[in-house]
Amino acid sequence: MNLDFMSLKTTSAEAVRGERHKEKMLERQKAQELEQAMLSERELNPYWKDGGTGLPPEKDEEASVKTVTVVEDAGLSWLRKSYQRMKEQAEREKRNFEEIVAERYGSMEIFQSRLEEAEKVASRKENYYGSGRWKKTDYSESEKGKKEQHMKKEIRDKDD
Repeated sequence: MNLDFMSLKTTSAEAVRGERHKEKMLERQKAQELEQAMLSERELNPYWKDGGTGLPPEKDEEASVKTVTVVEDAGLSWLRKSYQRMKEQAEREKRNFEEIVAERYGSMEIFQSRLEEAEKVASRKENYYGSGRWKKTDYSESEKGKKEQHMKKEIRDKDD
């Protein structure tokens, strides 16, 4: 038997790894191309367009902190939130702020009057609850003295 070892094809482990790496890269490229093909130009979600992730971009952590709303504030927190949403809509649609207010409330004056009324009612309620209605009553000097004497007497009785 006459074998010619020089005619046999030999490959190194590095060459095999290189081929596998090339194959994986080709598979990844094909998967990305399929994904891009699935994204249509008619995509409705603006965050998917132009290779997006589908989620809105994250803003500062401070902006994501939610404010606590007060219950029974006569709609003041709701009106303030509505005001903020109208401002955002005006910026987003590049329209006049007063036009958006007019669409929702009729006119800017009507909205401002509602806001002022809610602020008045909320301040009245705040004054009512903050006026000491729920505060612990403050004892007069004579009652404080009696209470201290009673406490001293109890201490003496315990010591005996």
